[in-house]
Amino acid sequence: MKKTYPVRIVVDSSTCLRPDEARELGVTVVPMRIVVDGRSYRDLIDISPTEFYRSLRETKAQHTTSAPTPGDYLEAFQAVPGDVLCLTVASSISSMYQAATSAAAMALGRRVEVIDSGTAAGGLRLLAEDAARAARGGSLLEEVAQRVRELSRRTQVLGVLGSLEHIARSGRIPQLASWGTSVLRVMPLGRLTGGRLGLVKLVRGWRAAIQALEAEITHGATEQGAGARGEGLRCTVFHADALEVAQQLTERLRETVPEAELELSEFTPAMGVHTGPGLLGAAFFVDDR
Repeated sequence: MKKTYPVRIVVDSSTCLRPDEARELGVTVVPMRIVVDGRSYRDLIDISPTEFYRSLRETKAQHTTSAPTPGDYLEAFQAVPGDVLCLTVASSISSMYQAATSAAAMALGRRVEVIDSGTAAGGLRLLAEDAARAARGGSLLEEVAQRVRELSRRTQVLGVLGSLEHIARSGRIPQLASWGTSVLRVMPLGRLTGGRLGLVKLVRGWRAAIQALEAEITHGATEQGAGARGEGLRCTVFHADALEVAQQLTERLRETVPEAELELSEFTPAMGVHTGPGLLGAAFFVDDR
């Protein structure tokens, strides 16, 4: 008989969790949708990252995404037993928190709490993993929610974009910024923490990008109280069709912070629509418990 736990964790597919990883953790994933030339695909179900990035690189097809609707979230909430804790992407960059909150108000026969994580991608992955472990350990809804809120305040997401072309196409930044970056051959290193996006620095080339990410992670971990060998640090390196550089960063971190809990994950296609291929990122927090 399949064991059930007091709390079920629900996230969307931008969380950088593969379907098999989510099943192992007991996490319910609500898929975003990817539309390629008018044809809709469920993220990570109907289209794989490899298929998606090949399409993005090799075709002129139009690629767009849509977030889960309140109905999608409600279906997920009603399909699981017990209480539900739903973690969403930062409301400052996505409408998913509002959709999940609307669904929670309609859910019957269970308690549903929705938390704006203030993070995204690998950061949301780390929080979902921690919440799922707490739930499997028997923690109640209030306890898991409180721990997520504490950890979300420490969670940092760092990312380097190999190109601003796809973000420029979406209208999120001026086209001039994309042109300037291409000509100068520099890449922006950004940070998302507490729902706020900011530019850390510009780097030139992947070698410099890897070094800058390593420095930001180790410095941030020290500030949060990690041990000299990375004790207490939880970190996931993620990438969008940039496995080689992601592996290089992971190996450097294994040498620098050998006692840290390190993972390597893949950026979901639904997020890759906006960044394009060639993104390298990392998310981390220090668990002082």
